Amino acid sequence: MRIASKLNAALVAVLACGTLAAFIVLETTIKPRFDEIEQSNARLNHARVLDALDAATEKLQTATQDYAFWDESYGFVQGQNTDEFIKSNLEPEFKAVENLGVNVLIFLDAADKVRWGAAYNLETQEALPGVLDELANFSKAHPNINGQAPFAKKGLVRSSQGLLLVAISPVLKSDRSGIPMGRVISAKKLDVDALKQLTGVNFTIENLASSTDKADTTVSLDVLPNKLQTSSVIEDAGGNPLVKLNVSSPRDVSHAGASAIRSALVLMAIAFLLGNVVLWAFLRHSVVSRIEALKQHMAVAGASGTIQRTSLTDNNDEIAELATSFNLMAEQVNHLRDALADSAYLAGLSEWATGTLHNVRNGLTPITAAAWKIEKIYSTSWLDKIATATSEYGNPTTSPERRAKLETYLVGNASKLEHSARETRSLLSELNAASRNVIDMVSEFERYATRSVNVEPTDLLPLIKSSVSATTLLAERDVEVVVPSSSTSVLANGIVLRQILTNVLLNAAEAVQNQSQRGRVEIAVDDATSDGVRIAISDNGEGISGDRLATIFQKGDSTRSARSGGLGLHWCANATKLLGGTISAASDGIGHGTTIIIELRKPSEIERKAA
Repeated sequence: MRIASKLNAALVAVLACGTLAAFIVLETTIKPRFDEIEQSNARLNHARVLDALDAATEKLQTATQDYAFWDESYGFVQGQNTDEFIKSNLEPEFKAVENLGVNVLIFLDAADKVRWGAAYNLETQEALPGVLDELANFSKAHPNINGQAPFAKKGLVRSSQGLLLVAISPVLKSDRSGIPMGRVISAKKLDVDALKQLTGVNFTIENLASSTDKADTTVSLDVLPNKLQTSSVIEDAGGNPLVKLNVSSPRDVSHAGASAIRSALVLMAIAFLLGNVVLWAFLRHSVVSRIEALKQHMAVAGASGTIQRTSLTDNNDEIAELATSFNLMAEQVNHLRDALADSAYLAGLSEWATGTLHNVRNGLTPITAAAWKIEKIYSTSWLDKIATATSEYGNPTTSPERRAKLETYLVGNASKLEHSARETRSLLSELNAASRNVIDMVSEFERYATRSVNVEPTDLLPLIKSSVSATTLLAERDVEVVVPSSSTSVLANGIVLRQILTNVLLNAAEAVQNQSQRGRVEIAVDDATSDGVRIAISDNGEGISGDRLATIFQKGDSTRSARSGGLGLHWCANATKLLGGTISAASDGIGHGTTIIIELRKPSEIERKAA
């Protein structure tokens, strides 16, 4: 599969997985919380209605017990002081019930006969027929009321006038002692509308089909599309199932939650989509298309056998920097290929071919070092881990949790990749400089082999700095290098002179490696004479004995104790002579360092102007 196709598939998978993950999270964590809150509110509404009913009967119970637990009432139900009691407490009848805030007030004796009773509609002041007998019979008919303990029973009772809130209390002495001698019953019509207004809850009370079975008073909950309905059975004052209470609660909370979840999901999906579109466009434009162009360019190069320049250098990013470095390397490698072929053909087995190879080997040292560093930067295990993580991240079956970890890992490695790319770019610059140096030396040595070296006025300081930079052994061994602060011109070939300086600096770097103090190389330039320039390269290395100073520039002689060959300084002597100059060495003996002195001509005024 092509990178573009993988990228498209990965972005679609990320969008789908992100949207699905958001939906699952919202549906499994947020929406149930809305439902729980709504159901809890519904149960609270149901409890509020039951509490209101209980509070109403509690008030009725208190008023009933005020009459029932009284010495005068205790004597009244036994037939004592009848007229005086009625006249003092129960006349007129309507006022007796109105003052208590009830519709019905009944006094029964021990034989369940009505001693006194009144039942009125408080609004119309009309009597309520039949209610007295119904309540008296209810009290008599229920064994659990007939043998009641010394406190009032309360609850609902069905009558011909509808549901009544009823309190039935035994008649006792004021201190609640004595044998119950009768009962006091008070009742009030159940006002459903008033309870709805009081509780702020919408409910209905409906009759049960049968009251013979024991009631289940637990609250049941039914979830309907537009409401939650809670239901429970309410018992009468005798403890028997009487009516069913149905409380309706609107589903405003869940509907609002569902709407919020839908809105959040849509917004998250849009955000995911926009983010993926922007990311896709960016990657497509900045990475994929340019990688495809580079691939095509390399395919053409492979087919033609010649590395051509690429045009992917317009942007200011790492790909453009690599493309620029690639173009430089392409020119240099093509030139190097041709130059090496010609040089190999012309040089043969001659001394010049040997010298050329010696210097090429020195010039390739920084290339080898940079290539090794690049190989070390991009270790196979690290790249394999990134490739594995990228493949797993793009797999649609990867879990969101794993994807988040992979994303963190890839993002964490992005900075390392950027740092590696920048470090690689720096190394490529070194490769470019080293490659250019090798190309230049090969080309110049080709002309040198046929005695076609051209000399011209050359600025000395840039050549010295370039030679120091090319001699990587100086930096690797932490050698202190002192260069001149000002420059001057000499009559030379820049390429050949740079190789002479590089060879001398390489000898100096190796000479200081085994010293106890830090290695030091100082380059001094003296142009005080009228026709010449003196370049002195001094080190604090192992030094040279006096008897060898005259032979170190001969072929086969070497200043390096650990190596043999002696091609470097011998070549330098020949090359300096070809430039019209001289080279010599000075040393105070073993352990006192060495100074290599190169003397070259100054360009004339005419030569300066011509340059």
